[in-house]
Amino acid sequence: MKRYSVPRVIFINKLDRMGADPWFCIESIRDRLGLNCAPVQVNIGIENGLQGVVDLVKMKALYFEGEKGTEVIEKEIPNDMIEQCKEKKLELLGALAEYDPEIEEFFLNEDINIPAD
Repeated sequence: MKRYSVPRVIFINKLDRMGADPWFCIESIRDRLGLNCAPVQVNIGIENGLQGVVDLVKMKALYFEGEKGTEVIEKEIPNDMIEQCKEKKLELLGALAEYDPEIEEFFLNEDINIPAD
């Protein structure tokens, strides 16, 4: 895939399991595979406390509700997660800036306004 520049998406699953650590997975991908890797979502809770994710593109929280978590409800990002989500969105934009000159210029000029709502 690397030889032919095939884009990849990595899905980190099983965040409701004991010992789940998505940030370790992302760092491992960067270190071991040498890939440009950034999150597009941040988990709300972990292991038995997993409630949903924050979509870093829309900057909205998505909660898993209903039987077996099949109903997805969009809400505002929890106040205690706003700073972490802003940091991870900057990380995502930085990774994208390596491949898109328009995003790179936007990123380097610090024109980034990341609303939490």
